[in-house]
Amino acid sequence: MYTIKFLGGQRYTKQFKVWEYLQARMEKEGRFKATLTRSNMWSGGIQYPTIEIKPVRLVKAKPYCGNHPGSCPVSDKPKPKSRHLEWDDWVKFHNLVNRVLNRFHADADVWSNPQDVRGKMWIRKGKKARVKWDWTETYLPNPFGFPQELVRPIRVWNTGTPDQFVK
Repeated sequence: MYTIKFLGGQRYTKQFKVWEYLQARMEKEGRFKATLTRSNMWSGGIQYPTIEIKPVRLVKAKPYCGNHPGSCPVSDKPKPKSRHLEWDDWVKFHNLVNRVLNRFHADADVWSNPQDVRGKMWIRKGKKARVKWDWTETYLPNPFGFPQELVRPIRVWNTGTPDQFVK
C-alpha cells in the first residue's frame, strides 16, 4: 500500500484537493490506475488525514520480469505481460505524486511498503520531495565455483537517505 499522510495546517483541505487532483492527473496521463481512499491515521495522539493508494497498476500491460530496482537483467527468455509496475514505472509514479503535492504546497509524509524492503520506502518527507532513487548491488558468496556470469546479483533498495530529498 501507498500512504500520503498530511501534516501542518489545512490538512483536510489539502487532503481533498490532492485526492481530487491526483485522480484527475492519473486519468489524464493515462499511464497509471489505482484506488485512492481518503482516511485518517492516529499518531502520537493526533489524527492525521491520509490518502491510501492501492493497488497501483499500469493501464496498459507490458513485458514484466519482476519487482527489482534498476534495469531488467538481460535474458533471452520472453517475459510475461503484466500491469504490475517495475522500477522505472514506480519512480514515475513517485514523481507524479510529488508533483501533485508540490502544486498544493502540501506538507506530507509519503511512503510505500514494498515486499522487497524492510520498513518504509520513503517518497516524501514533509515538504521535501525525494529526487534520487538508487540501490546497491552485491553478490552472494560463490561457494561452488560457478562462473561469475552465473552468480545472480542481489539488489538492495535504498529506502530514502537524507541526501535524496530536496525542498
